Parts: sequence; structure tokens; C-alpha cells
Amino acid sequence: MEDILVPKERTDAVVFVGIDGRENVELIKVYAVSEEAALEALETFMNARGLHPADYRLVSRGFEETAGRRAITTRTEGKLSALASRLGLRLLSNGILHIGDSEKVYQLTLVSEDLYERLRREHSSRVRKKGLAISVQKALELGLPALVVNFRGINLEPLIPEGAILLREPSPGEVLKVMREKVVVVETVWPDKYEGLPFAVRINLPPLSRREFVEELEGRLGFTVDPGLFEDYPPWLLNYRNIDFLVEIVEKLLEEGMDRETALETAVMINLGFTPPNLEGD
Repeated sequence: MEDILVPKERTDAVVFVGIDGRENVELIKVYAVSEEAALEALETFMNARGLHPADYRLVSRGFEETAGRRAITTRTEGKLSALASRLGLRLLSNGILHIGDSEKVYQLTLVSEDLYERLRREHSSRVRKKGLAISVQKALELGLPALVVNFRGINLEPLIPEGAILLREPSPGEVLKVMREKVVVVETVWPDKYEGLPFAVRINLPPLSRREFVEELEGRLGFTVDPGLFEDYPPWLLNYRNIDFLVEIVEKLLEEGMDRETALETAVMINLGFTPPNLEGD
């Protein structure tokens, strides 16, 4: 297969790739007129790019309906383009595959081991959070006054049933006043303030473990995180909201050209709290 890396019109197979900011190939999808042509194109492409098959994992293979398309291009592959964008990748191809009146094409989809691990962590995190959210939602749907001690930092707003009101760290007096008219859900990290108030439902969401925190952060950032960075992290910072803050800081530092390891170390320092050198005492 000649000129596998040169974009041009093709009649045998076309290769799509998702490229990260460092020009690493993280996603490969091959469309071809047959399985044999797909395998040949994949092997030729990987050899031409100097890629090693052991660094990639096959996640999908088989025939795919063409739904009346006479050609496959980056424009026709909206779902693939959207997937690449969500993963922070640029979608490129080596041309256009003309398929004429064919009703199906053969496809192979591979992802790098790094991307596969990232997706696995993200899926695991979604499953954990979904299960937690369902449990909390079921308790709140009882329609009774509830106190949620939310050290985990999950977003409670989507879980609040119709007719109830969510109050974050209100005064005890405000809670009693609102209770006369509505079902109240109080979110707090200072439960002692509400001792003695008539809450029928009490939910305690403990902080993430350091392992859970690191895994969630890795899934959000898309690269490996050294657990040692968080050895001294206080438990009250091990929550989903703080992960949002760290990701936001890292993204801003990366935009300024800082490498990702330094960006994360700097984000952790900023997040924990530090004194600028010119303000430190002797």
C-alpha cells in the first residue's frame, strides 16, 4: 500500500488518527473494503509511523453500516470527531475512502495503552459516582428534611427532589424558618451547627480516599499522577470539588507553556496554600 501517510483519495482503506498535544497517536481507526485490507492498512500505517502494536489495544472490530454514504471522510465521521475532541485529541486522516454503493465497510479501532487506562479509570469513576448519586437521591426522594454532610464534594443540586430546597451552610435559624414552608435539604461540612434540629434523614458522605482522589484526578487530567504529591493533603481537601479546582489550575498553567508535571506540582502547592518567598520571614 503506497503512500500510506499521504492524504489522498483511496479505494481500499483510510486511516483516521487522534493526535494529542505532543503529536502522539492515541487513537487509530481504519475503515476498509474488507478485513484483509483493514489489517494491511493498519500494519503499513504503524510501520510507517514507527508505532509498536504492543503499545495499543484493539477495542472494536467488524463491519459497520455505511447508511448511504458513498465516501468516508473526516466530515462524515461526526461521532468519531466528537469522541476525539472529548478526549482532547485532533482527528486527522490519510484521505478519503470511496465506497460507491457498498452498504457496509470493515473497521478496526485501537487506542493506546495510556488512553485505554485513562478511559478505564473514567468509567470506573462514573460507575462509583452514579451508584453513590442513586443512593443519595433515593434517600432525598423520601421528601423529608435532610442533613447531608458532604465531605466528598459531590454535586447535590441534580439530586434534590421537586418541591424541596437546597441550603448550603445556612444558619440554624434560617433552617427552622424555611422548614415551616418547604422540605429542606441542608448541605454542610460543619454538622455540629445543626445539632438538635429536626432532620428525619441524615447522610454522611466521607472524603475520598487518597487512592480514589488520585485515580479521579488522573482520569480528569489524562496523565499519570504521583500519589506522593498528596501524602500531606488534609482529608477535607480530598473531594470532587477540589479536583475541579486542581484541574482548572493545571489547565491554565499548561496554556502558559508549563510542562504537565511541573504544572501539577505547582497546582498542588497553590491549592494547599503557600507564602511567596518575598513575604517569608527571616
